[in-house]
Amino acid sequence: MVSQIDKKKPELEESKGEHKEQYVEILGDTISGNQLITAIIFSVLISLAGFLIGQWIFPQIADEQMVDSYSLLLGIAGTVIMLVINSFIFRPKRILVDEEISYENMEEVFSSLQLDIDEELRLIEEDPTTKKELEDLGVLSIFNSKRKED
Repeated sequence: MVSQIDKKKPELEESKGEHKEQYVEILGDTISGNQLITAIIFSVLISLAGFLIGQWIFPQIADEQMVDSYSLLLGIAGTVIMLVINSFIFRPKRILVDEEISYENMEEVFSSLQLDIDEELRLIEEDPTTKKELEDLGVLSIFNSKRKED
């Protein structure tokens, strides 16, 4: 059983003539551009606020040499907190579908990704971990069948 990712695509609503939200792909994940910008702005603002609060508070309770370091740590803590908050506010835009691997649905995946089978098999052969995982899933035999077919 393999999980496939069905990514939402930007579409034009025919009936209303309005655009749905635009999605971009970053590091193999589909995200909303507006939400990405919003998350970045929130993270930067909270990080900067943490640093500035540290610059205001730490001179009263810490050595003068350590004020900048502690302030930086407070800013980094703000970044981590915003990372967690952003992950709850802005949910992933993908739908996972579990289904059995078959030659037909792999054929569809190959064509939609416009894979060069020879190049993919060369890369798989160079990485023993990937090769083992694909063998265990039964996908490598489908790759080899596709290569013979082409």
